[in-house]
Amino acid sequence: MPIKTPLVAALEEALARIHPKASGKELPEIVLQLKKELPEAPAAVLSLAAEVLVSRRLAAEKLGAWAQEGFFSKAVLEQASRLAIAEHRAKRFAGAKHVLEVGTGSGSDAAALARVAERVTTVESDPQTAELAQRNFEILGITNVTTIVGAAEDLVPTLLPASDAFFADPARRSRDGTRHKDPQEYSPSLSWLLSLQLPEICAIKVSPGLFVEPCPTGWTRQFCGVADECLDQTLWRGAPVADSSVVLADRGVEWSPPAGVVASPLAEKVGAYIYEAHALLNRCQHLAAFFAQRGIALAGDNVSYGFSEELAPSSPLLSRFSVVDSMPFHAKPLRSRLASLGWTSRTEFKKRSVQVDPDSLRREMQLPDHSHGAPFGVVFVLPWQGKQRVVLAERISD
Repeated sequence: MPIKTPLVAALEEALARIHPKASGKELPEIVLQLKKELPEAPAAVLSLAAEVLVSRRLAAEKLGAWAQEGFFSKAVLEQASRLAIAEHRAKRFAGAKHVLEVGTGSGSDAAALARVAERVTTVESDPQTAELAQRNFEILGITNVTTIVGAAEDLVPTLLPASDAFFADPARRSRDGTRHKDPQEYSPSLSWLLSLQLPEICAIKVSPGLFVEPCPTGWTRQFCGVADECLDQTLWRGAPVADSSVVLADRGVEWSPPAGVVASPLAEKVGAYIYEAHALLNRCQHLAAFFAQRGIALAGDNVSYGFSEELAPSSPLLSRFSVVDSMPFHAKPLRSRLASLGWTSRTEFKKRSVQVDPDSLRREMQLPDHSHGAPFGVVFVLPWQGKQRVVLAERISD
């Protein structure tokens, strides 16, 4: 049985005291309750215990059921990879003898790597984060991970020669939680990571919103998502990953843009079907190629909707809708048309590249409350030939 560190033991005592009484309470209330229960305990321990408890409420959906017993601060949980993404990425390291990881965080990525590689060494600059991650490895039953505490800039150059694979998840937030938009402010910085003499297969996780242009020589970019979100961008070298490819990790779906420039034509009219692309396709900047492969015409140069006369094949990366009506966008005629269709409050409102607030528009339409069996649809507002247009449609279930 593992020996608990003083910090972990103190946290477990605090969590045991507060857990039955903390249901539904927010962080400040939990801290106050803990101070009453454990007046002699250090304030920093009580504050961290409250963070762990609140984070556990959100962690299971992101990291898996084990996380309900896990140890992580709010900041660490926010940067942690989704379980499906961590597992997908780890597959590229299958068979590695020794993976060197920079940025332990919650330990979720190291755990995924440890399941496919012989052993993992992970470097974490923050001693407290490393200590909690070690406890998470014990909860997960992971025994082939070695955690080293210290600055990556000091440790990594000496550890690299003994590694045949490399993964980095640099800290992308400041101590106060502010996101770093400049990769030079990552810890360690992206330029430093790219300057290393890295092994054959390596990956660096960066912000999904970062535009790495141009992509460094020999590297490729891959965007990963779960459900309808784009959540992760990884730079790869030495792995069979096409540049600007996308992965919907929870569905096991991958798409790579074709070689060369493939342009989807602009729609000349509102078609019988309208399409909304997954956020991953918008982010990878190859939406036109994806649409062109499926016979879909772009609704506009900067509009991520498309039209076709024939129904395009189903794809988890594409939402399909059957067009019911289309008209210039004016609130009063739109409200009248929705009333004639009998659409209820379950109706969705979507917009692209126009100054329209969907929630405000919904309220202005004064739709009746939804009841069982009542019709509803989707309202799209988009620029069309220099003016705003509304398209009314019904979602096609795949």
